[in-house]
Amino acid sequence: MYTTSRYASEETRRTARAIALSNNERYAARGKKTIARLAEEARRLGEGTVSIIEERAGKAAVIAMIAVDERGGWRWSGEKPFNPSGKDISREAEGIQ
Repeated sequence: MYTTSRYASEETRRTARAIALSNNERYAARGKKTIARLAEEARRLGEGTVSIIEERAGKAAVIAMIAVDERGGWRWSGEKPFNPSGKDISREAEGIQ
């Protein structure tokens, strides 16, 4: 599941939706959702991770990863600079530990 940081620009939200679509993943509109609520939503949908596209100066800059367990617990599992090179971003995200 992909989402953005809170108060993300339209460009960052558009980028997150495009990444989710290209990787055949879900996109969750962040709004006022807390990390715990996003993790619970991911767990209900059978997702094991939440990828949060964070921005710097109005542009996607970092992918933060959250691991979600079967009971709805979650933990930060790393972050990596966003690489808009056109490479499959899910492969990059999988390398975060």
